[in-house]
Amino acid sequence: MWRRTPHLVVIVLSVVGCDPATPVPIEIACAPGLPPPYPLGSSYGGVHANRENNDVIACTTGSAFVERWHALDGLAMSQPNTFSPDGSVTYAATFNPDPSGCNVHAIDVESGETLWCRTFPRSVGGTAIEVDQDGFLYFTGDRFVYSLNVDGSDRWQTAVGAEPMGEGFGESALGVHFTPGGQVATVTNQGVVVLLARDDGRELVRFDIPEETGFVPPESITGTTNLRELLPDAVNADFDATFGTMVEGGLGAFLGAGGGFSDNTIAISRRDELYVIGGGEDPQHGAMVQLRIEGTSEAPTITQGWALHTFAGSATSPSISFDGRWVSVGDGQNAAALLNPRRAMGRMLVADVDACDANTDADADPMRCAPAWEHALERGPIAGSPPMLPDGSIAIWEVSVSQGVFDETARDLAIVGADGPIWESTLPDGLDWTSVITVTDNHLLGTASVITPSETRAVTVRLPQRLESFLAVVDRTTGELVFRAPITDDSTATVTVGPDGSLYVGMFGLLTILATDQSPVLGLVRFSPTHR
Repeated sequence: MWRRTPHLVVIVLSVVGCDPATPVPIEIACAPGLPPPYPLGSSYGGVHANRENNDVIACTTGSAFVERWHALDGLAMSQPNTFSPDGSVTYAATFNPDPSGCNVHAIDVESGETLWCRTFPRSVGGTAIEVDQDGFLYFTGDRFVYSLNVDGSDRWQTAVGAEPMGEGFGESALGVHFTPGGQVATVTNQGVVVLLARDDGRELVRFDIPEETGFVPPESITGTTNLRELLPDAVNADFDATFGTMVEGGLGAFLGAGGGFSDNTIAISRRDELYVIGGGEDPQHGAMVQLRIEGTSEAPTITQGWALHTFAGSATSPSISFDGRWVSVGDGQNAAALLNPRRAMGRMLVADVDACDANTDADADPMRCAPAWEHALERGPIAGSPPMLPDGSIAIWEVSVSQGVFDETARDLAIVGADGPIWESTLPDGLDWTSVITVTDNHLLGTASVITPSETRAVTVRLPQRLESFLAVVDRTTGELVFRAPITDDSTATVTVGPDGSLYVGMFGLLTILATDQSPVLGLVRFSPTHR
């Protein structure tokens, strides 16, 4: 066993009648109706909930929950689970320390038991599984896009990236989304956008952003700093036990400083506009590039739009409002931010797409888009995609592990508009927000942890000693914490909502791994609602 300390395992009995005080699960339908080719009535459509990456789900969620099951122990999830068209199966991609171990899983929603599992390249743990209206599965691993049949058997695979040259990661695809025309869209870590046909995976069109724009990758922490040398042996052991022998660059890539041109999921507008965050005019700047899909669904073309320029790199994917009018992205992520986060600066930038398309924004150059407004973050750049709400406001969380992790008075959550914060919230009892936010009609969903500090530092960052982690439900209009339930580890990805209103927490456990006296349990936990 690789765990250094025992864990308190909280078992919540959910069998009706076994205890008069046991909460009784109820069903709260959640079928916001994502557009085709997503399944009719789908509750959750991939990375950041939908092709717009806006993490907004148009349904009402419960106010209290009970744990139903905990699956996939020992396997880390950096991206959310998704669902079959009928909602009876959930799909999860994980990291697995065993190169021959399963990392794509189909799980029975009712029981939590694994129905089938498959093994793909290790990098599949960085993607979510997209499901179309026919129940076929789509995801990425290394330089490939894969499609599986409902039973997990192979359907097709297509190489979208170049073969690796020598040692290293090579060119990798960074997740998928479906376009309004029904194609599979991805972007590689080298900034190449590719559209594939869903039926057979044939390549329809590609657009090489660096080649067409002349933009260059952001500066990288890898190559100048060995992350393993910054961490205690016990923490490195946890990394190895979770991911296998830790390849240099993996953590830096996750934090937006891995040296690739791009490191985030493509965002797609209902207007057939693609948005990619990546490198910029020089290594100290980045850019969010707009591309436009034209032509037909069988013979699409991609043309270049404008670019919104950022400072340093980004660990946020672009996030678009459902009507396509607003798009946001965060900046400020670079080697300096990773090594000395207390001195890092980060902003959220929001563009008015209509103004930039018409060149009526503040920049006279039609190929450049000036933000309509921006908001400075108090604790450095965000690692994740803040939700873009329908009115053009954004929901943000402050990255507590970076700046002031032990400051209980600093804000944790806020909804911010062009005129500033609409509300700001500091969580009670020393809780710090740890995941991307999912927004429903009445709640903000995610995870939070109480972090006990250690005396160990990695450069300027004080590592945790231990964590107590929770599923957290916050009132959307006030920022008040209305419910929490214990989980074994911190999360990173969004909490997903099932068609019956259940919440699912996939645990990446990054802070737990970094804790000096704690090791991760990981896996996927289902919570069912008990109160409306």
